Amino acid sequence: MIAIEGLSAGYDGVPVVPDLDLTFERGEVVALLGRNGMGKTTLLRTIAGQLPSLAGSVSVAGRMLRRGRPESAARAGLSFLPDDRGVFPTLSVTENLALARRRDYTPPIDVAEIFPVVRERAGVAAGSLSGGQKQQVGLARAILAGERAILVDEFSQGLQPSLVLSVLGALRELADHGTTVVLVDQSPHPLVEFATRVLAMEKGRIVLDAPAAEVADDPQRLLQFLVV
Repeated sequence: MIAIEGLSAGYDGVPVVPDLDLTFERGEVVALLGRNGMGKTTLLRTIAGQLPSLAGSVSVAGRMLRRGRPESAARAGLSFLPDDRGVFPTLSVTENLALARRRDYTPPIDVAEIFPVVRERAGVAAGSLSGGQKQQVGLARAILAGERAILVDEFSQGLQPSLVLSVLGALRELADHGTTVVLVDQSPHPLVEFATRVLAMEKGRIVLDAPAAEVADDPQRLLQFLVV
């Protein structure tokens, strides 16, 4: 579980996300949606410790995370895939995965079965891969490191539609084993079909929080938060 209390997050002392209280439960798959500039990336970066919070706290499974310290989040079992794909360009695909692998944790899914690049380009430097292949490596790294929680910004960028569906199915399986999964993407589809909960952000605040099944049955509820 990720517990966020009184969190203010932003840049140069100016809050983008003001005074947020929010909980992500164990085993949830959350689709975090909203137009560009509404605070989604800022929220994920602050939870993961890449951006120091301005106020408030974040805890994972009862463990309080240190402000602006990504290693604190990693020790708590939280992984974050940023929109720049988060790979080490000079290291091979295999070396990238080895660095991400969490000690004493084996995911209930095999990343090599989901992501073709893990086997096909194992010895290739990650920096020479295409954007979609880097996204595969980044997602594989996030799965290997995220025992308790996985956060992904711009989830589907560069991925083939068929692979998107396979990865979403794998993330649902991880959630069934207790991992919390939070996904940001440009489009609600097919995220909403695989999620258990849908959140929409507007001006740094949560303006929609609903079971995914309800949103799937009434897609018009999302339009006001997604259309410019």
